[in-house]
Amino acid sequence: MLKTKNFSFVAIGALILSITLSFYLILKGVEVMNATSFVSSKLNDRLMAVGFLMLGILYLVWLYQIRKEKVVLKFTQIFRSAAPFLFVSWLAYPMTHDIYLYLQYGLMSLNGINPYAMRSGEFRSSLTPLLDWDVTSTYGIVSKSIFTISATLAEMNPVLGIYGFKLVCLAFHVLNAYLIWRFLRQDSRQSRVTFAYLLSPVLLFEQVAEAHLDVFLCTILIAIDYFLKHQKYLSALVMTGVGFLTKTLPIIWLPLIGVFLVRRRRWKALALFALICAIAIWVLSLTLFPSIEVWRSILNPGVSDQTSGSWHNLLGGLLERTRGAVSLEMQVVISDIFKNLTMLCFGVYYGATLLKIYRKSTLLEGQLVVEMGWVTLVLFAFATPWYQPWYATILLAIAALNLEARFFVVMSFGFSFVGTIANFCLSYNQSRLGLLGSLLTMGSVLVLFLMRSKLTEKSVQLSQESVKELTANR
Repeated sequence: MLKTKNFSFVAIGALILSITLSFYLILKGVEVMNATSFVSSKLNDRLMAVGFLMLGILYLVWLYQIRKEKVVLKFTQIFRSAAPFLFVSWLAYPMTHDIYLYLQYGLMSLNGINPYAMRSGEFRSSLTPLLDWDVTSTYGIVSKSIFTISATLAEMNPVLGIYGFKLVCLAFHVLNAYLIWRFLRQDSRQSRVTFAYLLSPVLLFEQVAEAHLDVFLCTILIAIDYFLKHQKYLSALVMTGVGFLTKTLPIIWLPLIGVFLVRRRRWKALALFALICAIAIWVLSLTLFPSIEVWRSILNPGVSDQTSGSWHNLLGGLLERTRGAVSLEMQVVISDIFKNLTMLCFGVYYGATLLKIYRKSTLLEGQLVVEMGWVTLVLFAFATPWYQPWYATILLAIAALNLEARFFVVMSFGFSFVGTIANFCLSYNQSRLGLLGSLLTMGSVLVLFLMRSKLTEKSVQLSQESVKELTANR
């Protein structure tokens, strides 16, 4: 346990809030699964949102307190201290409905149905009434395997399947924290960073309580970071490919790593990876992906014309409130122009990043990982029309292992933290509060960017103060 001043007060307060929130979510889960209603109202939801905000504030207070501490702990010690929070996060029933879709795809696979060729709503199961999306699977075969394993429990009982899948997510969150602890063993901040990652309210909520797939992407990112820094380039490429087979996003990392290896003239690694990809595509084309239309499934066509939590969502909401001053046709034209413009700007930024990686011969592997993080952050914060707060949680895995990139660490933490709280308290939709949630989330990136010099200076100052106090206490 960290011997932080007032740690007990912060820990007890956070645990009480966590238990309260988890209990509330369990009641909400009972309501959903049984189609019944307990005493639920907007007031209760707002109180729950305030509770989560208070939990976040306690976490920030605790982070500020532990920055000066020098501790070297075994991972088992860290895990024991975090165990109560991990348990209540697992116990909390998911608020979002994504987990039903995961298990539905798993049930389809168990019944010999290709989830990439048949829409989720066309297969009848106990989870069908709970589905929000009637689409083919947008997740790769790695995710499909995890869904299928959890679905064996869902066949017996949906709740059993839900908590079985959440247990897998919890195990991967703990694994991610362990890998961070292990890979930072030469860093004096090892225990503090591991604690901060393991107890992050954002990660516990989005990746454990809500059980989103991004927890697996964090594992993959941590592995990519390790392989690159140890110059195991083929392993890094393969792991990125595994990431793509988990969720589509990692496809934007492959060109970055590829250009880096071209600059390093690592032709053997690139050739072997190209061969592996060719074999994988050939095998998949003969099995799960027999046509181009089926391949398109993993590009998430269901959200191609929708917006959420983004600048595009904010623009759409404002256009809808023009009260007829702008015709529906013109609104579509304006939205399309804005979408194309943001993607063009992202494309320019992405191209400039590729050029930077190629031309900068002194670029180190750790810096490459940070560039991957920046590209991902810019995509989320400016270009993508459909955004959900759990997307940014993968940035925290990069930040935890690259603390020397101070501004990226601050941006990743702020973006993910504000996004989760804004969505939790206000939701991402076309209501006034929903649009405010989008504005707070996306606006936080601009605010942090404008404060870059002050934030960097402050982080350096805090780091120096901590070093001085640690030195004085030796």
